[in-house]
Amino acid sequence: MVYKVLSRENVLRGVQEDYVIEPYYTVLEKEALKNNIKVKKIVMTNIGVIEKQGLYGCTALRNADFPKTVKIGKEAFANCSNMKEAMFPMNLCQIGEGAFSKCKRLSRAEFSENKKCKTIPKEAFAECRKLKSLVLPSRVEEIGEKAFFKCDSLEEVILPDGLKYIGDSAFLKCRQLQYIRIPESVHTIEKWAFHGCKRGSAMEEYAKQYGMEMEYL
Repeated sequence: MVYKVLSRENVLRGVQEDYVIEPYYTVLEKEALKNNIKVKKIVMTNIGVIEKQGLYGCTALRNADFPKTVKIGKEAFANCSNMKEAMFPMNLCQIGEGAFSKCKRLSRAEFSENKKCKTIPKEAFAECRKLKSLVLPSRVEEIGEKAFFKCDSLEEVILPDGLKYIGDSAFLKCRQLQYIRIPESVHTIEKWAFHGCKRGSAMEEYAKQYGMEMEYL
């Protein structure tokens, strides 16, 4: 298979507020759009791989469409402070560490069609302070360290059957988190995973029922 890489040099020549990447490109190069302040909407029709920091710091970006992406690199969308939602395609297999961290206005992350992504990695959605709605992939087995750290608006999380591991500080300082369903398949919950849970919530009752220690900020 031949991969056609869209480089930073080519991006800078053609970028617009509404930017449609030509369908013959299949890879968005590392840092290709890093710190671009012009693009508001991007359509990546045939991009299969978004490399490390591909769209890092695109502070004007509000909408991104990546229907055929299978791999999102480390910090690929980090610091896209105006991005409002992320709809993940069914064939996405891998998300890099910190991929959507500090997307301060991201309110929705939707994996409902995805059946291949098995890990939500370290700091993937850390400090997404407006994130309220979260549907995780049906086959996810691991939630990494600080994956949802300081998601201040997150109220409810349904974890899928088959989840095995919840990492250190995974939901640390999610101050509005009131309900979480933890399936029986989970065998490890690391320290501080739910530190800062809202006092008096249904989650507190769950912890009491199963002998989990809760701490509050």
